[in-house]
Amino acid sequence: MTILTRFLSALALLLAAAGAALADYPDRPITITVGFAPGGTSDVAARILSERLTRSLGVAVVVDNKPGAGGSIAAAATAAASPDGYRIMLSDPGAFAINPIMQPQNAKYDPLADFTPIALVGQSPLILVVPASKPFMTAQELDTYLKANGSRASYASSGPAGISQFGAEVYLKRAGDLAAVHVPYRGGAPMMEALAKGEADFGVAVLASAVPLISSGAVRPLALAAPSATPLVAKVPLLADLGMKDTTMTSWVIMIGPKGLPAEIVARLNGVINEAIAEPDVKERMLKAGIEVYAPATPAETGLYLKRDVERFRSFQSELGDRLTK
Repeated sequence: MTILTRFLSALALLLAAAGAALADYPDRPITITVGFAPGGTSDVAARILSERLTRSLGVAVVVDNKPGAGGSIAAAATAAASPDGYRIMLSDPGAFAINPIMQPQNAKYDPLADFTPIALVGQSPLILVVPASKPFMTAQELDTYLKANGSRASYASSGPAGISQFGAEVYLKRAGDLAAVHVPYRGGAPMMEALAKGEADFGVAVLASAVPLISSGAVRPLALAAPSATPLVAKVPLLADLGMKDTTMTSWVIMIGPKGLPAEIVARLNGVINEAIAEPDVKERMLKAGIEVYAPATPAETGLYLKRDVERFRSFQSELGDRLTK
């Protein structure tokens, strides 16, 4: 047997073994990494999905919370994971579209090149809210107040250079290049608690975080930063309808894996995720949590969506400049 023949025989055995491994996927538990503590948008969506995927895949699908650095710790761990389909991540704009721009020291990965897109899952648009104790009944009334009291007015956010600060600064820019003092908190829940107590004049929050306090009457919704209405706040006007162009901003959840994930595994995961989010029960549970599921999408469509949103946040950052460092 020649060296070439031996090499080809060995290669054939390796390919056969790899094919068998893919055919058996999955044969052990799968971990969905989430970059935040339990209770946030990504975590809620991951737990709803994990229950459904456990049934459809026949193995345990568990959620692993790795909070820190705005989701970048979890993203870095996912990028470094073995591309075998047993550690995937439910990603969000913070870790993939914002941190690589605003906090590159914490996001030592390429949000596009270092990952494999798997499936679109859902989104939660941003919403302009004010404490119920404030007198503002419409966005126009808030605008009038800000024009007269910009140096004394304030807005709450979930943290410096996070999605809620992006949302607030885009709103202020579109409302007439207005200004307000930025009061950052350590996450979406503390931000909403602060608004409920009247510690700031307004905030632009992820709808999933705002829904409980909107429902209780602790905060008042004024406008939605979305392309269309949502059943959760059906009577709330869109910022675009108030004459503010290019204000659409959503906190999405997208399933991704490490770079090099085999196409067969990607297709398998994409299929079961799309089946899950098409189920009425999953849709209803997501919606109650403030998350609207996407229409089923291919991995290629998922990658294109991610690329476009990364570019969109880069455009916002370029426009807003030092507003985001205050």
